[in-house]
Amino acid sequence: MAEDRANGNRCCLICKIVHRIRLTDRTAYEPSALAIGPYHHADPPLQAMEMEKWICLHYILDLNRDVRLRDYLSLISGLENEARCYYTEEISMDSREFLQMLLLDSCFILVYLGRINAQGASVGGEQLKENRAYERKKEPTELSQINTACCPSVSGHSAVDIELNQFVKDPEGSPDQGICSSTVEWYNSSAVYDLLLLENQIPFFIVKTIYLFFSCNVTTTSLLTDSISEFMEGILYHFPKVLTEANRPKDFYHLLHLCHKYLKPSHNLEDDHHRYAANFHCLHFIFDISRKIFTFGRVQGMSHDQNMFHELDWSNSVQKFNRWLRAVDYHEAGMQFKKREFDEAKPHSLLDIRFRNGLMEIPCLPIDDKSSLLFRNLVAFEQTCPQVGDDITAYVVLLSQLTSTAADVTLLSQKGIIVHQMESDEDVSTLFTKLFEYVVFNFNGEHYLKSLCYAMEAHYQSRINRWMAWLWHNHFSNPWVGFAAIASAFIVVCSIMQTVLAFLSYME
Repeated sequence: MAEDRANGNRCCLICKIVHRIRLTDRTAYEPSALAIGPYHHADPPLQAMEMEKWICLHYILDLNRDVRLRDYLSLISGLENEARCYYTEEISMDSREFLQMLLLDSCFILVYLGRINAQGASVGGEQLKENRAYERKKEPTELSQINTACCPSVSGHSAVDIELNQFVKDPEGSPDQGICSSTVEWYNSSAVYDLLLLENQIPFFIVKTIYLFFSCNVTTTSLLTDSISEFMEGILYHFPKVLTEANRPKDFYHLLHLCHKYLKPSHNLEDDHHRYAANFHCLHFIFDISRKIFTFGRVQGMSHDQNMFHELDWSNSVQKFNRWLRAVDYHEAGMQFKKREFDEAKPHSLLDIRFRNGLMEIPCLPIDDKSSLLFRNLVAFEQTCPQVGDDITAYVVLLSQLTSTAADVTLLSQKGIIVHQMESDEDVSTLFTKLFEYVVFNFNGEHYLKSLCYAMEAHYQSRINRWMAWLWHNHFSNPWVGFAAIASAFIVVCSIMQTVLAFLSYME
């Protein structure tokens, strides 16, 4: 990523959501408690959290008094133009205001997410210790509070004191001053998800640069990225993830990009689904040829054979694929749905959907009131930054079409695939249907679920599978009916054998 920046390749822009998409759910794209970056910096409802940023800056300055405020500003002033290039919208802030915003937001991220700890920190080049906070790896994350004792008023930084008076009346007060104590928990919870909004980001190389400058002799940002990765794991704790402590992401453009990396599929599903679809069509072709031979005694004409091969070619038939069907439709065609169990030895991602022999295994998807926010911003990120792929978009499109009605959600909920906290299954269906609005997606493009399209369509279009499913749903779903059918078949076989034996006796 450093090479991308050096070459001027802005691989990951920070965009504003277009107006018509914003209208579908404004609250999913705009921060409710915390502004990060320039787009919502001046929004009046978000000013309460600005005090927290100034206290974080005080904290950073107090940890290493060898580095002054003007040193930080001088450092990031050389990166201003590069940082501005990450934003697609024209930033109206002047240079002073823009640099101040970058510094404050970076300090906030370093303290709250980077877990910089005052204990053991000293000037003179000694290594600055950090609290890695491993105990919260598997717990839901909320912004922790800074101890007031760790954030005293900083003396010797007159420039900070002057700036601080613009926002903070009492810099020695509690970090939560200005926020009613009864609403602190709400602010923390809301601020966590505000950090995952596409419009609410700053380029992460700014945070890294400040961290290295602050840490003096530290030459790597691995401790910082590990700590922030732990924070992200806390937010996504209820999703299956293939990334472990050993292979945590080290390079990402911003926090939403890091979240995107955690949800990427673990492997290419193309080979398994391709092989299944090809084998299935081969079997279907043999069955169809056998039926025609026994019915008509011969295969009629070479041109007819060629047409038949063309019709049964799976890769050609899928060119007509334009959407997935409802989960209930697939179920009625004999397809089975199952929750994919998580295996610590072979971990999988939320997006790792597997389809084999008519069985579709989907990892469990928890749904709550924050799910729409998360998926909307991840989809918007992919739609505005094609370089990162369209895996999340493909996954959302699949689910939005599998869950077109409440009956589909009910089916998947019964299988343990969807676990939701919404008022009804209809609400879940509506949530996913709205996620698909205004999304640009090519079903026949090179997305990671393309082979799944082939395999599912091949299974659904099979006359054998439909006949077997119809037979099962209508005649064998009741065990007594199934027993009667088996008994009837046994009687028929016995009758045939008796007839054959009688005929052989007559011939002798």
